[in-house]
Amino acid sequence: MADGLGDDVPDWVAYFDAAERVRVMDRIGLSAALFTEGDAEQAAVAAQQALDDAARVDSTLVASRLNTLLDAARPYRTAAVDDVRTRARDLASSRPTTVAA
Repeated sequence: MADGLGDDVPDWVAYFDAAERVRVMDRIGLSAALFTEGDAEQAAVAAQQALDDAARVDSTLVASRLNTLLDAARPYRTAAVDDVRTRARDLASSRPTTVAA
């Protein structure tokens, strides 16, 4: 949204970035919960959707949640889960690791 407004961007536009981060973190959290409950196949499907969203959000908080997803997926060894693990690792490593003061 902000890209289409040029230099005249109102302050409230920043809210949408925060809302997107929360939504992505919730989706990643749901995926991790599904892994924890033992539903690896459904978790992998949900995780792929969450990772698609996470790829658009550059956030330390999202990177932290990706690490939670990786921990939850650790016990499972299927092709679908391996793909989730690879994507989550790649995304986590490309995200910021510190919070700016």
